[in-house]
Amino acid sequence: MNFLFLIVLFISPFLGSLAALFSNSYDEKKLKLLLSFAGAYLFSITILSLMPEVYSSANKYTGVFILGGFWFQILLERYSKGIEHGHFHLHDVVKKHVIPFGIIASMCLHTFLEGIPLGAFIENNTKISYSILVGIALHEFPAAFALAIILKGLKLTNRTILILMTIYCLTSPFGAILSYSLNYNVSESVFSQFMAFVIGTFLHISTTILFESSEHHKFTKLKTYAVFIGVLLALFVVFIQ
Repeated sequence: MNFLFLIVLFISPFLGSLAALFSNSYDEKKLKLLLSFAGAYLFSITILSLMPEVYSSANKYTGVFILGGFWFQILLERYSKGIEHGHFHLHDVVKKHVIPFGIIASMCLHTFLEGIPLGAFIENNTKISYSILVGIALHEFPAAFALAIILKGLKLTNRTILILMTIYCLTSPFGAILSYSLNYNVSESVFSQFMAFVIGTFLHISTTILFESSEHHKFTKLKTYAVFIGVLLALFVVFIQ
């Protein structure tokens, strides 16, 4: 098992948590640009790498599992409030002064699912494994930052926030480890459907990031550049030997 992958899966959201915890202010526009770049990269990697991998051993139910993952992510957002997309405007949550365990649990499930694709490739130092790792890391930094900002707004102690965020940061590596184990203990067809489900969640997350991080769903010049660079990077990673 490549432990570097697990370390990166933990470090990226943990750094996002620390950045939120020790910063007095943040530039939401810059974070949205980072999200746009990450969303474009994640979408491109899903289309260029993950989908061909799954469809190489597909059956008639593969598309059903992709749809299932897509709609499951929509359901999950009823509880996460879209924090995985970088949403910070949760004034109702902050006003209640109660730890939003529903949001934390749904975010943990979200990041757990993000770690699953790496389970199939964690032992192989291939381009697809590193491309997926980079995509998850780029997305998890701002997602963890947004969650930590919400917890910080509840006036929790730094110790409590760090404990909650550490639990959150561990769920993606746990997803990768479980997926790695399943890859060797279940049939290829079953694991392929599992991966198809995750592809559906990735498609929803990435496309939602691309459109919800825009004002009136329009691409500004800077956002267009960020998206273009994200797509180019994905193409470079996949096709350049």
